[in-house]
Amino acid sequence: MQQTVQILLATYNGERFLHEQLDSLFNQTFQDFSVLVRDDQSTDNTLHILQEYQLKYADKIKIITDEKKNVGATQNFNLLLANTNADYIFFCDQDDIWLPHKMEKSLAVIS
Repeated sequence: MQQTVQILLATYNGERFLHEQLDSLFNQTFQDFSVLVRDDQSTDNTLHILQEYQLKYADKIKIITDEKKNVGATQNFNLLLANTNADYIFFCDQDDIWLPHKMEKSLAVIS
């Protein structure tokens, strides 16, 4: 049985980092993953950028929405955790830039 891998990305007003960060995710040497994102009521272009990437990578990225207001980073990640059932989860901050082999090397160690 194939193991599922998901990246949980919590965002809030991250437009200045998001393009480079998302590109680093989608340029991983390991490609069998999906990204689950929840934006915490950003007031900049974060959600628009996420929607652009969702169009480009429709099979890889899902944005969850809810009626909750700005809940903060910890609760944002908790809400993401409540919406995943992946076998392997990677937590990702919006200002991270991942090296190309991050997922491949990490999975080799833990699986």
